[in-house]
Amino acid sequence: MQTKVDKLKQSKVKLVVTFEPGEMIKYFDHAYHHLSPSVTLQGFRPGKAPRALVESNLGVTRILSHALDDAVNESYQKALVQEKLNPISAPAIKINQYPNYGETVEEIKNGFEYEAEFTVLPEIVLGDYSKLKVDKSAKEAVKTDDVQKILDNLQKQKASFTAVDRPAKMGDLAEINFDGSVKYVKIDGMSSKHHPVVLGEKTLIPGFEEEVVGMKKGEKRSFKIKFPKDYHAKNLAGKEADFDVELLELKEVNLPAVDDTFAADFGHKTVVELKKAIESNLALEYEQKNDNDLEQKVLDKILPLVKADIPDEMTEKEIDRMVTDYRAQMQKMGVNFETYLSGMKKTEADMRKEMRDAAVKNIKVGLLLGKIIEEQKIDHHNPDAGKLAIQHLVDKLTS
Repeated sequence: MQTKVDKLKQSKVKLVVTFEPGEMIKYFDHAYHHLSPSVTLQGFRPGKAPRALVESNLGVTRILSHALDDAVNESYQKALVQEKLNPISAPAIKINQYPNYGETVEEIKNGFEYEAEFTVLPEIVLGDYSKLKVDKSAKEAVKTDDVQKILDNLQKQKASFTAVDRPAKMGDLAEINFDGSVKYVKIDGMSSKHHPVVLGEKTLIPGFEEEVVGMKKGEKRSFKIKFPKDYHAKNLAGKEADFDVELLELKEVNLPAVDDTFAADFGHKTVVELKKAIESNLALEYEQKNDNDLEQKVLDKILPLVKADIPDEMTEKEIDRMVTDYRAQMQKMGVNFETYLSGMKKTEADMRKEMRDAAVKNIKVGLLLGKIIEEQKIDHHNPDAGKLAIQHLVDKLTS
């Protein structure tokens, strides 16, 4: 078996595999013995009929086809190892030369040749990064306000609620129906039924919760709200909307006292211990964020030195993954993906186009880390191989 590799554009290769006539004998023999048990001939016990008679019954074309399939499947895998090729797509097989079927070299006459075209993992050229430098940022300290914010959230988790018959005020839990429109046209995402909101937490459009203050249970109110110019939905940014709101239920939020009993609910004997635990967890969180930011700075610094011919199909697969993740995030937030796109006046094709640069960057990062893993002889079976590769780059660029 002889192999030849031609490199094409977009990290594609054409692998040409050639067999001498004598090399095909074993494949023809194997195909015959694999298929012959399916033949039943009167007057002969199974496996005892003359080969020529069995071949005539099976049909030479069937045996030949089976043999060529075996030859391609076996040789393709051997050629990948021999030529050190890493395919990322299925091969497109084309037969260039067919052999004759036979048991001897003289009967076979012609050799067998096929070509397989497929995409391989792109080769990466990494420039000299030995002189690149990245400064470490000062670690963020945990502030008293940070700890207090966590305590406030824990209080809210343990809050109780009491129905009240009075005008709504900040801090109350209100259940509302609302419908919104722009220039008398209702917009998806601007309407909701039985929507819970704690007034003052600013989870709704700026100014909305203030309009609910003063309403009583069963009351309806209409008002106008202007969306901020930097609103995330660009089709609504800076526009004025009309809202119709009905207050269905109103409850006063009763926050528990932050005392040792409260601390015990979260596994600590005293409030002091609880605060120390919160401070410790925040310190770890800030440290992780600091490390992540530093890693990103290092990658951003070195990525311009990464040169690779990234195939379109590889980019499209990465975009597929990104879109799937985005859909999942929208679903967790209770937002319909198609409705979100409609509100943004975009199509999925528009989003895919916008994601392309990020997808290419993600692929380059993966190729870069693979290169470092190879150069530093890091065990690629190690689940932390990627982290070790990034740490190597961080150490180099910050030392």
